Parts: sequence; C-alpha cells; structure tokens
Amino acid sequence: MKFSDIAVLILAAVMLLSVLYSCGKDAGGAPDSNIPAAQENAPDGGAADAETTRAPSGVEEGLDFGGAEFKQLHPEWQGYRHYFFADEENGDVMNDSIYLRKARVEEELNVEIISFNVGREDTLPPALIKTVNAGEDAYQQVFLHCIYGVSQLSSGGYLFNVDNLPYISLDSDWWNKKQMDVLRLGKNTHFCVNDTMIPCPYVIFFNKGMVDNYGLDNPYQLVYDGKWTLDRFIDMAGAVVEDINGDGVLDVNDQVGITANEISKYISFVTGSNQFITEKNDEGRVSVAMNTPKMVDIVERFYRLGAENAIYLCKVNQEESDFTMNTDRVLFNLGAITQAEFMRGYDVEFGMLPYPKYDEAQAEYRSLDWGGLMCVPTTVVNKEMTGAVIELLAYYSKDEVIPTYYGDILTGKLARDEDAAKMMDLLFDTICYEVGGNYFGFDAGFSNLFFCLPRLALEKKSADFASWYDKNEKVANKTLDKFYESLDAAENG
Repeated sequence: MKFSDIAVLILAAVMLLSVLYSCGKDAGGAPDSNIPAAQENAPDGGAADAETTRAPSGVEEGLDFGGAEFKQLHPEWQGYRHYFFADEENGDVMNDSIYLRKARVEEELNVEIISFNVGREDTLPPALIKTVNAGEDAYQQVFLHCIYGVSQLSSGGYLFNVDNLPYISLDSDWWNKKQMDVLRLGKNTHFCVNDTMIPCPYVIFFNKGMVDNYGLDNPYQLVYDGKWTLDRFIDMAGAVVEDINGDGVLDVNDQVGITANEISKYISFVTGSNQFITEKNDEGRVSVAMNTPKMVDIVERFYRLGAENAIYLCKVNQEESDFTMNTDRVLFNLGAITQAEFMRGYDVEFGMLPYPKYDEAQAEYRSLDWGGLMCVPTTVVNKEMTGAVIELLAYYSKDEVIPTYYGDILTGKLARDEDAAKMMDLLFDTICYEVGGNYFGFDAGFSNLFFCLPRLALEKKSADFASWYDKNEKVANKTLDKFYESLDAAENG
C-alpha cells in the first residue's frame, strides 16, 4: 500500500491547524487578544482535503535516497515518550497518526527512519559529542531536553547550521521561524521549531468545588476578560488557607492555596509576567536583564504567599507527593499539561488555566514551553536527505499529528469541559521561550537566576532579591562570556 495515496482525515472536526505555533509568527510572540480568534472561527465539522488545500512543501517530487537509514536520537523524557515516535500501528489514534507520518515520509523519499532512545535526558549530550568528536555520521536528527546540553552543543561546534539544509522552507506555516530566531544566539541557526516539536507548557489546575465553596471569582471568566492576573491569583490562593488540625504547622494535613510536585513549576509565573532573564541587543547577543522592579515585586509577592502558608512545597517522599488536588485540600496544582491524563481519575472536579499575566496592562498571556529542542549534528553527510526528511516530518505533522494531538489529546482526553478546551487554545497560542533558561538554566550563576522565585522566595523564605541578584550576576556574566568566546570560535573557525 502506498501511504502517499492514503487520504488523511484523522479528525472530523479540525480546529485551525496552525494553533500550536501561531504566537511565534506574531510581532509580540503572542496573539493580539486574550482568547484566540481561532476558537471563534473553528469549523463545526468536515476537514478540507489536505492534499489539495495546503501549500506545497519545500521537497521536490521524485527524490529517492535508495533506502538509506535516517537515524534519530532522543532521551526518555517528557513528550518524547508518547507524542513523537511510533514503530507500528496499535489502534491508539495518536500513535497511529505518528506512525502514518513516518510511513509516508519513508515511502515518499525511500528512506528508513530509525529512532534510538538514549535513556535519561542528561546522557544524550555526551553521547552525541562522542560521535561528533569521532567524526561519525551516527545521527541525522537529535531531540534534546529543553536545557541539558543546549549551550554546550551550540557553542562547542557540534551542531549544523539548519539555515544551510536543503529543502527546508522556513517561511511555511509548519515552521516557526520567529521562535527559531529567538533561540539563535549567534549567526547560525542550531535549533528547529516546527510542527514536529509539540510544545509542553505548564498549566494551573484549579479545584472547581473550592472556588464555589469560597465564593471566589470564576477563573475562566477572569481569563476571558483579560483579568487573570497575579493579584487575582494570589488573592484566591490566600483565601482558602486553613490549619485544619489546629497544630499551627502547615503540613499535608492542612489546606493550601498552591502546590506543585517540583520547583520548576514556579518559574512560569515569571515568564507569564513577561519577565525574562536576558534581553537581546541590536547584534542579537543576550545580556542579563533580570534586575527590574517587576522581578523584585514578583519575588516579594511569592515570599508573602509562602509566609502566609498559602504555598506548600512538596518534598520527595510518598506522603508529600500524594498531597495533590485530589485530597480536596489544594486550590491550585501546578503541573505539565500532560498531567491531566492521570488526573482524569481524580474524584475532584478540576479545570485548567494559563499562568496569570502580571497585570491587566500586559497585553497577552505568556506560556513558557518546557518541551525539547531539535537539532542536527555537524557530522551529517547526506544533507539533502536530512533536509528533506525533517521538512516532510514537519509538513505531515501539520495535517496528521497536530490535529490528532490537539483534537484527541488536548481538547478531547485532557480537557474536562468546554472552557478547558478554550484554555488549550490560549496556552498553545501564547507559547514563548526563555532563552536564558534554555541555554544556561543549569549553569553557574544563571541557574540561581532562572530558579530565583522558588529558591529565594519559597525555599530560603527571603524577599532580598537585590542581594541574590548581586551574588549571581557576576557569575552569570562569566558564563555568558565563556559561551560567546566558544561560540565565536566555533562559528568563525
């Protein structure tokens, strides 16, 4: 059977297929309205024939690579476990759409796509570096963690300039050139952002029953009205705090406003407020730019929340990790969007929200992508095959994988109500990147700036941002200097 002849009609009702990456094509990195127009204009049914309506890909017809192997490398992490690779059909609609995409590309280009799972995310960079140093054309497409190895691989000369790959059509709507420009810190483009790369924003789950019982504002309506701000979020979180057992100590037996299974979930409050670690100058180089009145204010607000016992920081033991919204004693639970999969078994009715804006003057919500990054090693030999496969994987993702993920997983399996489905629109319309975090989130100086909110305000229980910043700025600047020294040598060598 020729997969190129299969009519692709995975969903009867496809939302606008460009939803996942539309924010990166707008000037501000987010839509002009708080709720995307795509939701209002979505069709009721009847997907158009993809073969006759979509723009042509950058790949010319008749390419034949003689059955060559196209090798992918990825870690056992995040969405890579579920939403990127499939070796056979198994009846699951998402798995089968991924398999269909792979099979169509293999058929069209006469290649064999093979995926290798390297294991833990921190083991991938050294494994890739080893093959590049040996001059081996071991892999043609690599999927990274969002932080591990990003700066090292980019500045060390291990990654190919994607701008020079043939058949790549960056101006097409299955590519997000704007966000690729955001992620570029030198003159070469090392990281791909296209419809193959399904984002993973964090989301705020809220307890509907507690909202009703305490007479709180409807969070969904606040979002629709553009009034879902830090002030509203903080007020609601503080309103439900109760020392249930009366022992004067906040623990898993009490009721809290906010909890999360680990501290990175709090970082999205910073980017949600349109505050970032770095800024770019006219030459495209980044510098530390976190010492702002806004950042001071955000730290002070969360410090007060912690002092008022509105936030509970979970530890690693089982009792702590079980202190979730399902206990019916947590108002807001911070988590990855895919967390809704197992939360479907909760007895508590919950909804899903984007992270709040800093204030109503902020034009758009911002949803930080915690998904991975895609790149190509410098040792790639067959650039024509590599460019063609990457282009077609993204091209067919737009018509096959993205609608399935959006329609079946997000607004189908994960969204519990119509409002939650609209929140999914908003989340994926407002995807952004934290370049300082992506490149330097685990590096000296930068790590404490990236994790400033949870480490300073919540763990150290301090609002002294000035001292914290002074202590880490110099080290972060040294990290930047070292990075650019290596990057310049790699790009100009």
